[in-house]
Amino acid sequence: MENQPNILWDQGSAYDLFTSLYILHRPDEYGLRPSWAAGVRSRLPMHLRDALERSQRAINVPLAWIYALPEPKDAVTALDALKALPAEERLPALVFADKADPGSTAYEDFMLSLDGKQRLTAKIEAQIRSYHNIPANLTKDFLRVTFEAWANREQFGVELVDALEAYITSFFEEEEIRIIPAQGQALEDAQALFHEHDLLTTLEQLSTGVRMDWVNEVSNLILAPSFWGAPFVFFDKLDEETGIILFGARPEGTALIPGELVPDELLNALKAIADPTRLRILYYLRENGPSTPSELANILRLRPPTVIHHLQNLRLAGLVSVTVSPKAERRYALRMGGVDTTIHHLQAFLSGD
Repeated sequence: MENQPNILWDQGSAYDLFTSLYILHRPDEYGLRPSWAAGVRSRLPMHLRDALERSQRAINVPLAWIYALPEPKDAVTALDALKALPAEERLPALVFADKADPGSTAYEDFMLSLDGKQRLTAKIEAQIRSYHNIPANLTKDFLRVTFEAWANREQFGVELVDALEAYITSFFEEEEIRIIPAQGQALEDAQALFHEHDLLTTLEQLSTGVRMDWVNEVSNLILAPSFWGAPFVFFDKLDEETGIILFGARPEGTALIPGELVPDELLNALKAIADPTRLRILYYLRENGPSTPSELANILRLRPPTVIHHLQNLRLAGLVSVTVSPKAERRYALRMGGVDTTIHHLQAFLSGD
C-alpha cells in the first residue's frame, strides 16, 4: 500500500466567499437557478457588477491564497488582506499566491510582462494557452478578459476590492451566518470518516464519487469544507509536495437557495434523468464500464463538449463517479449508489420525512 500524505485540516468562510462568486457566475454548470443567481448579482451597482463578472473570468477560486490567510479566514479577513496589498499586486496574489514551482513561476513572469500592453496578439494567446492543461477549452472571451486584467493590473485590483466589498455587504455577510456552522459540522464528520476509512475512500465519499489518484503523489494534503461547493470539489497544488482540496459541506436536504422547498440533490437528480441522452450515457456506462468523454462521444456520435456537459449534470446529481489522474483524461463510471439515493430522496420528500 502506498504511503498516504499527511492530512491537514482547514476551515474558513473565505473559501465560500470565492466559491459562491464562482458558482453565481456559472449557475448552469452547478445546478443553481440562473434567475436567482442573476438576482443576487443585481444587488450590486452596474459598474461593480461588471467588474465582479470580469474578475470571475480572470481568476478561479484562489485556494492557495485563502489557505495562507490569518484566522479566522472569513470574508472580512480576506477583504482586509486584499486591501493591504498594492492594487497592482492583488491579481498576482490571488492567481499565484506563493507558488514557487517552475511552471507557476514561468507563467507568472509572463503574465506580469503583459502590464501596459495594448493589444492581444496571436502570440500572446498561444503563450497563455501553453500554460493550461487543456488549452482547447480556453475561449476567446477568456483569453480577452485574462489579457485585459493583466494588462491593467492596477485598475483590476481597485475594481475588484470595490466590487468584493459591495458583494459582501449586499449578500455574503448574511450568507456567512448560514455557512459557518455547516462548515464546522462537515469538518467534524470528515475527520470521523477519515478515522474509519483510507484516504481515497474518504475522498470519494466527501466528493460524492470523485477518485483523485493524484493525492498519493503529494506529501501533504489540506482538506477544507465548502458549503457552496457541494457536491463538487475544487483542488489545487500549493507546491510539488502540498495539495489542497475543498470538499462539499452542505447538509443533506439543504438547498443552496435559502428557503427552497425541494432539496438540491433531489431536483438535480430528477433533472438529470429526465434527459434521454443522459439516460443513454448511464446505460453505456453500465454496459461498458468506466469510460472517458471521448469514448462516450464516439459511442453516442456526439461532440465531446456536449458529452462533457451531460456528464457534468450527472456528476451534479451524484449518478456518476469520476477518476481524476494527473495526466490522463477523466474516466466516468455509473454510480449505482447515486441511483438508490435518488429513489430514497424522492420517497422521503413525498412522504414528508
